[in-house]
Amino acid sequence: MKTTSQKRMTAQAPVTVDVPLSPHWAFLVQFRAVPGGPVRAAGRVEHLVSGRTRHFQSLKELSVYLTAELRAAKNLTRP
Repeated sequence: MKTTSQKRMTAQAPVTVDVPLSPHWAFLVQFRAVPGGPVRAAGRVEHLVSGRTRHFQSLKELSVYLTAELRAAKNLTRP
């Protein structure tokens, strides 16, 4: 019988979805960092197709912005 440290852990293969990535869902996210300073989730995000940008001070603000932009892009790309 193998010990716990000898048991192999099987990693699941990543799921590959063969769908092209839409540029309407592309973003550039820059995080602000101060060398030696505290780690915080603040920075700037840009929607690459529209050029709209927003500064954020938390992951919550970033998430709200991304959700709104993705909803807008979804409405624009519908047939």
